[in-house]
Amino acid sequence: MKKQIALSVIFLILIGQICLLATAPKDTNYWYYHELIYKAECAIFDSNKIDAGFQYYDQAFNNFEFNYVHDLMNAAQLAHFYHRDYMKYLKRGVGYGLRPAHLSYIPAWKKLTVKKEFLEYFKSDDGKKTRQAYLATINQDYLAWLYHFSLEELKYRRSPDPNRMYEEHFAKWDEELLQKINEYGYPGAKIIGINDSLLYKNLNNNDLNYNQLVFKSADSLCLAPLKPLTPMVLETGDTIWVKDNTNEMDCPELSYWYLGQTAAAIYMVHNPCPFKVFLNIYDEIAKGNLHPREYTVLIDQSRMHTEKCDCGKYSTLFFRIGNFSQADFFKKYFMPEDETDALRKQYWIIPLHVERAKASFAEKYGYRFNWGMNNCFK
Repeated sequence: MKKQIALSVIFLILIGQICLLATAPKDTNYWYYHELIYKAECAIFDSNKIDAGFQYYDQAFNNFEFNYVHDLMNAAQLAHFYHRDYMKYLKRGVGYGLRPAHLSYIPAWKKLTVKKEFLEYFKSDDGKKTRQAYLATINQDYLAWLYHFSLEELKYRRSPDPNRMYEEHFAKWDEELLQKINEYGYPGAKIIGINDSLLYKNLNNNDLNYNQLVFKSADSLCLAPLKPLTPMVLETGDTIWVKDNTNEMDCPELSYWYLGQTAAAIYMVHNPCPFKVFLNIYDEIAKGNLHPREYTVLIDQSRMHTEKCDCGKYSTLFFRIGNFSQADFFKKYFMPEDETDALRKQYWIIPLHVERAKASFAEKYGYRFNWGMNNCFK
């Protein structure tokens, strides 16, 4: 009898612990999330500690309510290579915007059953429910505002009028953007979702049809000489606007393979003095609204404007983030690799030699780890 009571007590304790874990609050400081992803990639690509790497991945994904979908995609590819459960990462990715179309960009999966398996899940009741839960998180008003905001900047940037006062508009635009950021947070994937040309259909909201907005604005965007433009549906299901009888895309559009949200970043890249915004969005990293690589790639690219604007401490930093930062123009800003690695670690960005090993792995086995604007998620 005593033994039965003791076993019952142990059972109740275990049940209580399981319930406690299930209801435990998620971590909210995303610097820790990025630290775990950093450790996962270093373990796998630098130390060949595969089990440890996946433990770090799972800890990051399970401890935080929001996951960056490119991290899930990378974990899925590595799990596939090492014969582990890759579908758990792909299924989880649906909750953050992943669609079957994105798998078309993985060379190693083009002739395998991975896409078919994922498509079956995506169309299942559970997959549809997960997709709907993701759509419900998107701040549609904020995204619609951002599309119109970015097109306004684009209109002035493409204007042939030498008196267009393009750079003078940025002071006003910065204030508008910062006001929205103060109200809602930085417009990244966590708040407005990832780039997705089908979003307007899923949400029945034509204000989110970016390509159609561009087409309607063709004259003011100086696209009139390039018309007529016609829609072309890609193999992935995404739509772009092209000239008749060609595959040449003549109007700007958001790239849907980025696995990130780039509308605000495109504006920031062309900002002739972006440091005011930089100083006001750093805290968004800890909230999960802005990825450290998204932040640092913008700092790198702001070097294009340093001759005109040399504001703040950021003008002395260079992280070598993304493909664009490797261009000859930027090489004069390179620091010794150990100094660059030390700087990158402050933002939990893997060392350059690990990044090279990661790229070599992808090229050798047909995977893809470079996502985001200018491949900032490398």
